[in-house]
Amino acid sequence: MKQVAPVPPACPNWAGFYIGAFGGYKFAPADIDLDLGGSWNGPVLGDIADRDFIEGRVPDNLDTSGGEVGGLIGYNFQWNHWVVGLEASGAKVWLDNSDDTGFFTVPTTGDVYNVHTSFETNYLVTVGPRIGYAFCRWLPYITGGVAIGDIDFHQEIDQTFLGGPLFEEGGSTSDTRVGWMVGGGLEYALTDHWRLRAQYQFIDLGCVDFDSAGVTLSPLVPPAAAAGFTANHEACLREHNVSVALMFRF
Repeated sequence: MKQVAPVPPACPNWAGFYIGAFGGYKFAPADIDLDLGGSWNGPVLGDIADRDFIEGRVPDNLDTSGGEVGGLIGYNFQWNHWVVGLEASGAKVWLDNSDDTGFFTVPTTGDVYNVHTSFETNYLVTVGPRIGYAFCRWLPYITGGVAIGDIDFHQEIDQTFLGGPLFEEGGSTSDTRVGWMVGGGLEYALTDHWRLRAQYQFIDLGCVDFDSAGVTLSPLVPPAAAAGFTANHEACLREHNVSVALMFRF
């Protein structure tokens, strides 16, 4: 008897609205820059030796890693094998790091300082187009667009004298940043409606910064003199994100 080969399942339709949930892991390089000015360039208390030594002790980065969970919504158009769409996603992220130098002594002047630096980001929203080429149930694609996230940054310099506080300089800033993202991924159609995908994104949220002036903590330093010690504090955040999503196409 003649055997008839089974008919392979039809390729899925990639067009239409879809929603999904995802989880991922992020690695975030955070570049830190401290620029001391004003009286830090003068001969009294905060002289050039203090300035250069402090700037050398502050970390250049506070790289960190952590998880994220979120949801997404999008729409695809399909023309032959080409699939073009628009997607928006939002996620709660857990990324933070801090550094405390501990009290250190400037060899040239004998002045004693401590510098504390920290940053945190809590959410990320991305919106952007996608373009892919369907190989039946497989869809590799690339994407790029807008990224929105928060950066909370704090940095403080404390000086002590004979074990007591002398003056401090620093502060904090919290800002929502609009940056950009680019990436790509691979989707697989489990059924006509359910999809599974893996994705990588590079996200650049840019920089936040603030200016500060010294505040006296001791009668040994007149308020006007302390205020002469100024600084610019800056943190720049980028993210490398790998995630897995489960989606349903309507």
